[in-house]
Amino acid sequence: MIREAQSDDIQYLMSIVNHTIKIMAEEQNDQWNETYPLPEHFQKDIDNGTLFVKVTNNKVIGSITIDCDFSDAYNKFEWEQPLETTLIFHRLVVDPTIRKKGIASELIDYAEAYARSKGFKSIKVDTYSLNQKAQALFQRLDYLPVGNLTLPERAYPFFFYEKDIRVPIK
Repeated sequence: MIREAQSDDIQYLMSIVNHTIKIMAEEQNDQWNETYPLPEHFQKDIDNGTLFVKVTNNKVIGSITIDCDFSDAYNKFEWEQPLETTLIFHRLVVDPTIRKKGIASELIDYAEAYARSKGFKSIKVDTYSLNQKAQALFQRLDYLPVGNLTLPERAYPFFFYEKDIRVPIK
């Protein structure tokens, strides 16, 4: 089941995030670290009604944030669909002990259906160039690369993707 997150879920999400950060560090991927994401990021998402969690056997095993909170970097690209007709997902995380079971894909499918139900035409997402797992996932789910951009605080670029969701893929 995927449901809107509650404040009580944050402790479980942070346990998943901290485990994920350790794995990312082992893979020389510093997309997430001790400064991001933090409990306050998830609380803000909960307050805005934009954080959704995957729950199995009464246990939170993953989450996704779905909103219109685009960074300024998104204005630097020519998109198929303008930002006004688009949602973004971010802070996608799945418990590392149960990865490779389709949970991330299920959360993204949920984001797409959610966006479609609200009348949005596309979904956009970005990931750090060192996060090859996310890149492979997005490409497998038919997200098209739009461009890349190196941000001042990072040594390597972020990759930006878009998917037209007006017609669900069968």
